[in-house]
Amino acid sequence: MIKVFLLAWVLLFSGYGEPWRETKSFTLKKDEVAKILVKTTSPKQEKVFFWRWTLYTDKALVVHESFDRFVGQHILNLEHHQSFRKRLLNAVKSEKDVPYAIVVFKKFDDVNKTAQFDLLLIDQEKRVILDYLTKEEKH
Repeated sequence: MIKVFLLAWVLLFSGYGEPWRETKSFTLKKDEVAKILVKTTSPKQEKVFFWRWTLYTDKALVVHESFDRFVGQHILNLEHHQSFRKRLLNAVKSEKDVPYAIVVFKKFDDVNKTAQFDLLLIDQEKRVILDYLTKEEKH
């Protein structure tokens, strides 16, 4: 019985894939800025989302971010693969259609003094287009 349940669970959710629409990786040195131009499909608007890190100590990274004139500061711990979420547009019908970006702190290179981030775009309704103004990291 348990095997039937597990098989049904896998078949049910295997078609959904990942919840994010796109992902990019960035490797940044201290005070180097990751910039992304966020374009809305309707109505046509453009806003810049950027972040940078300023301090790495005790496996924690201090990150400063800005989007649409709102600034924030986050302390991301490497041991917990922490991230921060940035809402890109307001809801139209429900909170499920809100596009947002998640910036994940992946690792810190002590030799080169660089931090690696992944940016995940969750946008089921395809309301935004991202133009990366900072080169992405090639794996």
